[in-house]
Amino acid sequence: MPQAAMRGANAAVVGILGAVLYGPVWTSAILNPYDFALALIGLNLLVVWKTPPWVVVLLMAASGTVLHLIRILRELPRAASRSA
Repeated sequence: MPQAAMRGANAAVVGILGAVLYGPVWTSAILNPYDFALALIGLNLLVVWKTPPWVVVLLMAASGTVLHLIRILRELPRAASRSA
């Protein structure tokens, strides 16, 4: 009986953690398909490839920065044509 209670408590904790993660983290971090792709790649690196977390953090930070810079560079010609 105590083991069944612990399994139930573990399931409840996992559910609460999932709800907490979804609310502030997922809705503010995953804004477009590129963000979703980066999240899936990071999860794949952690779970499948067993990459050290610090390496995944560095790779995802660098990838996010590069994607952001690409978006900015794409906007520059449009912004210049609007102001002219």
